[in-house]
Amino acid sequence: MSQHQQPKKWNDVSLELIKDPDNFVLWQQLIESAEYNNKQGISKSTPPNKLEILRISYEKFLRKYPFNYIYWIKYAEWEFKLGNTNVSLQIYERSFTYLKYCIESWISFLQYKINTISDNENEILGLFEKARKLIGYHFYSYEFYNLYLSFLDNYANDENQFKQKYFTLLRVIIEIPLYHYEFFYKKYFEIISQLAEPKYQSNLKYIVPEKDRGKDPKTLAVQLRKTFIDAYITTQFKVYELYQFEKKITKHFNDFKFISRQNLDNWDLYFDFLQLKNYPFAYIEMNYWRYIYITFTYPSSWIKLADFYIYHEKYNVAKQVLIQGWKLLGNYKILLKLVDLELFMKQYLRAKDLILNYLKYNISVPTPIYEKLINIERILNHSDDDHLIETFKTIIQETQNDWFFNVLTYYSIDNDKKLKLIEELKEFKGQTYYDKAINLLSPVQTSIKRPDFKENYNQLMSI
Repeated sequence: MSQHQQPKKWNDVSLELIKDPDNFVLWQQLIESAEYNNKQGISKSTPPNKLEILRISYEKFLRKYPFNYIYWIKYAEWEFKLGNTNVSLQIYERSFTYLKYCIESWISFLQYKINTISDNENEILGLFEKARKLIGYHFYSYEFYNLYLSFLDNYANDENQFKQKYFTLLRVIIEIPLYHYEFFYKKYFEIISQLAEPKYQSNLKYIVPEKDRGKDPKTLAVQLRKTFIDAYITTQFKVYELYQFEKKITKHFNDFKFISRQNLDNWDLYFDFLQLKNYPFAYIEMNYWRYIYITFTYPSSWIKLADFYIYHEKYNVAKQVLIQGWKLLGNYKILLKLVDLELFMKQYLRAKDLILNYLKYNISVPTPIYEKLINIERILNHSDDDHLIETFKTIIQETQNDWFFNVLTYYSIDNDKKLKLIEELKEFKGQTYYDKAINLLSPVQTSIKRPDFKENYNQLMSI
């Protein structure tokens, strides 16, 4: 929106959304209109009914677009500005239902916790550690780690061991390939160079093993510098490798605009590289979720993430991923992947229920859904040809799609029963797959002797 252009009235945008409920720009305008509040803005003195409009706008927006971290943060910040710190906390906590691996959400939340700190330093420390395990490998986690180090530094005292944790954390950070790796190495090298000064020698116990603390501090500083220069070179090389992929990621959140094929292909190459180089599972997992937050409108993204978990035999996690993607997009391809996973886990009735519920609540049903139902019926009634024939009959009559005569030929059902079904449904005569099925299953065709290739070969060689 132009800087000089005033937002539309909230009621007007609401009416437009009724006509066009999937228009992302209109949803953004709804938020803008609520915040603009007819030139009055939003403050603690805003009338309750206007504040309710703001909240309704955010709630409806986030129900439809739960992976848009920007609006979760804005919503939480509004409640904080309005003095509702507990409500703000609840919004952040709800956001992590969807954005567990979102670094931007974690940074905003942790800053909020520091801003509202009382005597709960250990609680906040626990949150920092929880975040580190989830997003600590993020290529752009400089801001997170800088905030973490500042927290430890500012709240360190003789009782909480935060100072020791500060040095331990910094030692961990310098071996993670981050875009701003040099910033943390510079910090660590400064600490090493200060060891020769008497006032900083108390830091020796935080960075040097007990057996080496008796050495001359200057000698120790030289040895440590050499060791960590080697580590610096290793980290530098890893950062360079990762940057070849990271620099091609042109979008870091989903704005419902076109994502280029090159960008999507780059992600595939990135995942292949990480697996080839044996990066830790947590590292690859976090990057898969980064990918989801950008491409969550693509059914293939959810299937790709589920495949990652399936490969690592985390079947229940894969199932939850597919359920989440299915609920969000309602795409039948995600549903079929979920059904296949249920079948793999031998949850046959659950798989059938998923298909039946889809049939119950959808008017237009893709052919693969019916094919999957037939497949499940065969598994559940593997020796009951009559049941499967009846299933085919019902589906063909309901869909009026002769493709299922072709599917019928794939199943090991008594041939006479197949032909009897075809005869019963002769109103399809003349349609491509009906006629092909008759030709393939008729006694004349099935009685033709298959060529004996060994006999033919021997005859050929005797000529």
